[in-house]
Amino acid sequence: MSTIGGPDNFGLWTNGDFRKGNANEWSLGSYQSTGGPNGNDPYIQITGGGGSGWTGSRIEVDTSAYYKLIVYAKTFSPGSSGNNAGGHIGFACYDKNDTFVDLRNCGGLGNTTLSRDLNPGDTHAYFTDSSGWYTGADVTNNRAYFRWILFYPPSHPDYSTPHEYTRINPVSYYSMVQTAQGDWEVALSSYRGGSTGIQDPTTMPDVGYPLPAGTPVARGAAGGSYNYALGAPTYPTTWTRYSTGLFTGENRNSGTPFRYGTKYVRFLILRNYNRRSESPQDHVWGLSRIFFGKSTDGRDYNNI
Repeated sequence: MSTIGGPDNFGLWTNGDFRKGNANEWSLGSYQSTGGPNGNDPYIQITGGGGSGWTGSRIEVDTSAYYKLIVYAKTFSPGSSGNNAGGHIGFACYDKNDTFVDLRNCGGLGNTTLSRDLNPGDTHAYFTDSSGWYTGADVTNNRAYFRWILFYPPSHPDYSTPHEYTRINPVSYYSMVQTAQGDWEVALSSYRGGSTGIQDPTTMPDVGYPLPAGTPVARGAAGGSYNYALGAPTYPTTWTRYSTGLFTGENRNSGTPFRYGTKYVRFLILRNYNRRSESPQDHVWGLSRIFFGKSTDGRDYNNI
């Protein structure tokens, strides 16, 4: 059985086992030459963290292949609160232009189509179906970051795949009511990050591509910021292995597999996020053997 790894043959993220004698690619804390999971393994030691996010170096992925993420973590000493360290661990997805893939750019919610042509200057769009959308004369009790409209122009070279990844999302909406013809009239609004109770009418801008009847649309909605593939564990005082199963493909998610449109990924950790409200941030914890590997024949890396 085979594996595809990076320059040091330990996964795809360079120096993920810190065997180069440093952790220069992982500016998370202080390099320790011994004391890792097997006693003589190196590791990174970190104090506090405050919940702040950190992303590592970028690697290219083939989302049709299978991958696995493994990380070892340990609390060396609890904080003054008596609580162990802990935080969200996973990866962040980026598209072919190295732009972060937000859930608000991913279809999967409210997948439907335009029932009528939508043109620049229009104040309303018309949808075939309302399933998965907030309906009513005023839907602004739902935050704006749950009310984006995603468009998939049929002639767009990158964003025409129905209900997957698009960056054509210039408007939100503030009402959605059924017409006498049976389709749904959607009043367009500008986007205000997180505001509620605001009706902010706008007109459809020119997105550079026609949006005829039948164009796929979906509801863009915020969610987990990143792919927390290993969850949000609180780290025990012994080295503990956290691992995904083998995963492949793309969809809308905050775990695994990859998000729609993914071309690159970076290691992601929210440092001591579980204790972000505690002061002082004096928890001492460590990470070791950070592995992200591609499997060509089903290898599960259970020996790592």
